[in-house]
Amino acid sequence: MEYDITWIGLSVGAMTVQSQTDSAGVITRRIRIWNRPWIARIYPVDNTIECRLETTPQGYRHTVAKIMGEKNFVQNDTLILWPEAGRARWEDAVGQTAHEFTVPPDARDFVSFFFDLRDAAANGQWAGDYQLVMDDDLHALEIQTDAPRVIRTPYGRLEAIRVKAISKSPVLFSRNRPRAVWVAARLPVILFADVETRFGAVRATLTAWEQNEQSRLPELTNEPSSK
Repeated sequence: MEYDITWIGLSVGAMTVQSQTDSAGVITRRIRIWNRPWIARIYPVDNTIECRLETTPQGYRHTVAKIMGEKNFVQNDTLILWPEAGRARWEDAVGQTAHEFTVPPDARDFVSFFFDLRDAAANGQWAGDYQLVMDDDLHALEIQTDAPRVIRTPYGRLEAIRVKAISKSPVLFSRNRPRAVWVAARLPVILFADVETRFGAVRATLTAWEQNEQSRLPELTNEPSSK
């Protein structure tokens, strides 16, 4: 999936969301965000978070590598999460530190959180408390979903569900705070994502969606909708 990021009507960046499964059943998911060249001269951003999901003797393991490169801010760390075993380890390559801590069995990482929002909301199956592991700590969220309604999109008027993530942590999303995402009601894809940043609100709008090298955008334009 590819998204165009806009601020006060201007295209300032892009985001890609990828997921692939290899022959051994290992899932790799990646989210990358970067600024357009014209604004990168003023405020460069190139952030990548990648999550590798695989089965181990200790249960399912999430290995999350985060490389953040923004003006005056650099982060390079790895989170290893074993939810079934109730364990997590965070390693900070910049600060040369490491921290191990316990987590509940339903804890998830940020990349998995993004996919959970998409899948669960689209299927109308989930809202409520969510345990998110970010960096070296556990954070509580409340997920709220609205009833499906028809909204305007680049692909016509589509039925969608608005999903909000309400943080119960004073430090979670201190740099960028998700406001809401709009998920297609009948298809597992986020149409829009609204985020509050230090520069104001920005919106990510879906521009491409491919699976097995085939575009799935025609499925959106063929979705039934109300007038």
